[in-house]
Amino acid sequence: MIKNAIAYITRKKNRTFIIFVILTILLSCLYSCLSIMKSSNSLEKSLYKLSDSSLSITKKDGGYFDVDQFKDIEKIKEAEEMIFQYNGSAKPIKAKVVDGEQRIERDDLPDEFKNVLSLEATNKTERNVLFSSGVFTIKKGRNIEKNDKRKILIHEDFAKENNLKLNDVLSLELIEMENHEQKKECKFKIIGIFSGKKQETYTGLSSDFSANMVFVDYDTSQEALNRTEDHKVVNKILIFSSSPESTNSALNKIKGLKIDWSKYTIEKDTAAFEETLESVSGIKHIIRIMTYFIMLSGIVVLSLILILWLRERIYEIGILLSIGISKIKIITQFILELIFISLPSTIVSLCLGDLLLSKILDGFISPDNSTIIHNSLLNKNDWIVSLENLIQSYFILVSIIILSVLIASAMILVKKPKEILSKIS
Repeated sequence: MIKNAIAYITRKKNRTFIIFVILTILLSCLYSCLSIMKSSNSLEKSLYKLSDSSLSITKKDGGYFDVDQFKDIEKIKEAEEMIFQYNGSAKPIKAKVVDGEQRIERDDLPDEFKNVLSLEATNKTERNVLFSSGVFTIKKGRNIEKNDKRKILIHEDFAKENNLKLNDVLSLELIEMENHEQKKECKFKIIGIFSGKKQETYTGLSSDFSANMVFVDYDTSQEALNRTEDHKVVNKILIFSSSPESTNSALNKIKGLKIDWSKYTIEKDTAAFEETLESVSGIKHIIRIMTYFIMLSGIVVLSLILILWLRERIYEIGILLSIGISKIKIITQFILELIFISLPSTIVSLCLGDLLLSKILDGFISPDNSTIIHNSLLNKNDWIVSLENLIQSYFILVSIIILSVLIASAMILVKKPKEILSKIS
């Protein structure tokens, strides 16, 4: 039967090619859909990181608080990253703030609040909501990272006003917000220039405008405020985890720390993730329906083609029956023919399936989020998972082949050999 199957597919080249194309398309579609459905966990983690979901700790009165009392959070394994944020004001030295249309005029401002910048100190600006949401965008240079010292990001309008560029040095005097005391002058190297406009609240200060906002590294801000290592202050602490489960676990463990929680608020910010995940659930449902439709279509198309071709092979079937070959062996030969044709299609389908997967995702996912999500779904960094998906898709294809052959061969199974032989004439 194996020799007969090989002989048939090598002699009937046109038919072999048609079946090869059909099986390749089927396998590629199955591989793409299966990759999406099986990658739900990695997709969820990618989306969770993309949405910048986190836990935030703030003081209930909105003021500053000591970081040192929360140092035990670093021992919690689910708390993978801690971001400190300090919001304040600073006076630029030998630089002018950007003037704007101020809706509130104030005559009672002390001198230290004239010509001031809004300052936010953090150990990773990429995690700041203004940058992660796209309100602010880095135009030149880079973000502030964890190990940066004496680094600053400035707005492009402020840079233009003062003829500043990357690697220039800007001197600031930070203002202690609690007692309005100016601290020592500190020099910062400009490593990034950003653009954008946030929602502005007008209080009569020059720092109300987006153009007068700067970002500096957290450690230097505390140094400028004369804060020692054990007495650093923040307005907010952000805790990031890799998954929703890790976040919930971290939340429970943090609440169990010996801290007076009557003074603090700890919140879970996962709204963006949940909204995105709801959309992805809809995509997964559509992909599941597509998979079932592909399987059904494959069975129908293959069955119809095989029915037409088996009618032309009635003479061959009759001869095989006449020499004592059983129906099961004949049907096995038909199945082997399709399986042999399908083997080369696995190589083509691996490449074509990834291409098809990208096209499917482009129809569902916005370009801004596509890179991270594509990587998680295509499993580019895990060829073992891709191979596993291909093997499982191939087994589904073999099941479709067997079912299609059985449907197409129904006329052989239900009729006696004498009836089939009588049709040869």
